[in-house]
Amino acid sequence: LINALIGTVAAVILIDHEGPPQATILFNILFSTILGIPLLTALTLLAEKRRWGRTITLVIQLVGVLLLFVYGCSVPSDLDNAPAIYFLRQLILAFGLHLFVAFAPYPGAGEHNGFWHFNKTLFLRLFMAAIFAIVLYAGLSIALAALDNLFGVDVPIKRYGELWCIIVGVFITWFFLAGIPEDLDTLETSTDYPKVIKVFAQYILFPLVLVYLVILYAYLIKIIVEWNWPQGWVSKLILGFAATGILTLLFLYPVREQQGHSWIRNASRWFYFLMIPLVLMLFPAVWRRISEYGITEGRYLAIALGLWLAGIVIYFIFSKSKSIKVIPMSLGVLALIVSFGPWGVFAVSEKSQVDRLQGILLKDSILIDGKIRPAPGVVSAEDTRQISSIISYLHDFHGYDRIQPWFTESLKADSGGRKSGYEEPAFVAKKMGVEYLTIWFNQPEDFIRLSADWQKVMDVHGYDCLLCCQYIDNSHIFKAV
Repeated sequence: LINALIGTVAAVILIDHEGPPQATILFNILFSTILGIPLLTALTLLAEKRRWGRTITLVIQLVGVLLLFVYGCSVPSDLDNAPAIYFLRQLILAFGLHLFVAFAPYPGAGEHNGFWHFNKTLFLRLFMAAIFAIVLYAGLSIALAALDNLFGVDVPIKRYGELWCIIVGVFITWFFLAGIPEDLDTLETSTDYPKVIKVFAQYILFPLVLVYLVILYAYLIKIIVEWNWPQGWVSKLILGFAATGILTLLFLYPVREQQGHSWIRNASRWFYFLMIPLVLMLFPAVWRRISEYGITEGRYLAIALGLWLAGIVIYFIFSKSKSIKVIPMSLGVLALIVSFGPWGVFAVSEKSQVDRLQGILLKDSILIDGKIRPAPGVVSAEDTRQISSIISYLHDFHGYDRIQPWFTESLKADSGGRKSGYEEPAFVAKKMGVEYLTIWFNQPEDFIRLSADWQKVMDVHGYDCLLCCQYIDNSHIFKAV
């Protein structure tokens, strides 16, 4: 609760800040405390279940605080101008630590019923906390709006954001923690099974699983008949199908042995067999995109989740124990493994795209002896698109640190008013002697994608017509044709 309060104060101060973005330790505090809520909760639950003494519990909590401090030091204080990888890493770690909460009190073998009822309680409590928070925020927001409109009290728009941070950081955390069972040992003998969970799983999730299954197997038949390489987009549908199916089986786990529910046991057994051809289809679908455009964070995670899913399928088909605790434990460990290191999602993705860029520049004689020279001739349209796309990707997600040695000029920019502390992609492309193409010109058909109201075309004397268009993204240089 202290951790949540510190993070909430940091978030409120950041929102209340006026003027241009600036470096501040509050970003480090905020990111650390966001992860601190699930980490410290999980450590406390682990200590309670293991009946560790006060001294050991305090020591392990201090270790958790130390880990949060180390992580906070890795977060840039100038987060407004930092690449997106820090936000993505935060999401992956938060996901993994929330899974840690799910299995922290039950790391060993056995106690499957207690494990399920513990997570059932957390799920329902979190759902209630979200509903209460939305109602509370809506009511207080209307009250603030009433003060503004009825009594003339000036309520800046940022007060609504601060109110939401207070509700999420303090109210939801406090309410959620208050609902965690105090006696974890008694959950193993619990037989309570809320009807709402059964209805949700059996009549909402299970039909969705069947719909996904029909679509995916129809597409699989189409691939076999036409002998075409699977589309990369299908990997998202396969992962969505797997997640929905596994979640459905977890919800129905306690009643699988009850009379009249034999279909659940059969569905559990056949689900993983039916996953085999879909998992085999997932890898070539993702590899098709990787072979054409290299590895990015999304494709790396798709491959990692595919390998995890393959392991889960093998485990539940051949293992005799078939422990449901393996699902959150293995997925949480995977999230931690891919977050850091040269094998991690960010290092591998950046290296892949830099290698692709290097290969194109070498082919077009732009990179010579490790240094950038303006293109000696006309660069093909395809290479221009690829160069522009990679530079834009590096600018948004990683920065230019890995390609900085190629340039004599610094690729860092004055970050005042910028989304990033690096020069815009157009600047880097110009140094290469290549015309930078925006996202609209990155399409295969080379058309401009704009938002426009075709009902507001006005005749203008001396011209054919005037069409009002919306300028979409000022982070890219607009070109009109």
